[in-house]
Amino acid sequence: MISERENTNYRVKVFVRADPELGCERQKQAVVDQLETLDANGEIASYEVDIWAKAIRTRGPLEGTAYYQRVFDHIEAFQQWADDESVQLNSAFNIESVDCEITGETYRVLSLPSICIAVYEDDDLCAVYPHSTDETVQTASSCLKELDAFTQPSYADIYDTHPDGRL
Repeated sequence: MISERENTNYRVKVFVRADPELGCERQKQAVVDQLETLDANGEIASYEVDIWAKAIRTRGPLEGTAYYQRVFDHIEAFQQWADDESVQLNSAFNIESVDCEITGETYRVLSLPSICIAVYEDDDLCAVYPHSTDETVQTASSCLKELDAFTQPSYADIYDTHPDGRL
């Protein structure tokens, strides 16, 4: 999880669906804008935007491609993190069966969220959003609020910089 102490070494990867989606485009832009601000203010080490599709087949003709491998490498790391943290990703990453009546094909696809944020401390994955517990759902917005809150100076930090107590 994101630690509750000031840390400007976070690297953030935001994954967004490439295709325009009704009701999601402003949120996608707001996430990128906020990460840009955090980066410009030195509150995170860096961020990058990664593009992915709405869904990807779990097995199929694209298995050998770099794109397929990259997506599934991330998904595997995300799932390992979720297992370690005792949280679930299945509300955002769903596996479904798809049946095509025209060709008679049936295959399974992994649906990818419109926005997913992975936070790394140095090279270690320390958070994935969205995720859920039995009680709560943590979204991309939750992540940005945490990053912003944990990089703002606290009263104690300000006081420590001014020994005479002036602000």
